[in-house]
Amino acid sequence: LRAQVVVPLIEEDEIIGFLVLGAKRSGDPYFSNDADLLTTLANQAAVAVRNAQTHARVVQVNEEMRKVLETIESGVVAVGPRGRITLFNRAAEQLTGASAQAARGQSPECLPSPLGSALQATAVDGQPRSQLEFSLPDAAGQLVPLMCSTSPLRGPDGAPLGAVAVLADMSR
Repeated sequence: LRAQVVVPLIEEDEIIGFLVLGAKRSGDPYFSNDADLLTTLANQAAVAVRNAQTHARVVQVNEEMRKVLETIESGVVAVGPRGRITLFNRAAEQLTGASAQAARGQSPECLPSPLGSALQATAVDGQPRSQLEFSLPDAAGQLVPLMCSTSPLRGPDGAPLGAVAVLADMSR
């Protein structure tokens, strides 16, 4: 490589790459102030590389989660910390007759009862609700028996972040 300087990119005591430099165009040698600058640059580059790797992993995990939520037969509805619907999968659309596009960003009150009220109550009080049974009409007007369970969503510190409801079609 005809390298004159090699500086490791270190993140959390792990070498994740190298900064490799050839001769200066001026022909001058590298001095200690150059080494200090290159070390700072290498430290910042290591953080940037790690952030890029972490971002790529988050994107991958989100895509996997989206695929799972869109293929399962259970309806999944989530409410975020602002009390608005943040997630509404395809099965939830089919089971409730509500449009995901219309539901996202709305209060759970826009959902059929008792789904909306159970989801909102769990988001407020942090208490799960299990095996709530109710019926909703399908596209043909026939009542479909559903079972719903809600759970609170909490952050790593235990702080409330919202709630999630899972709906199952009991007629199958």
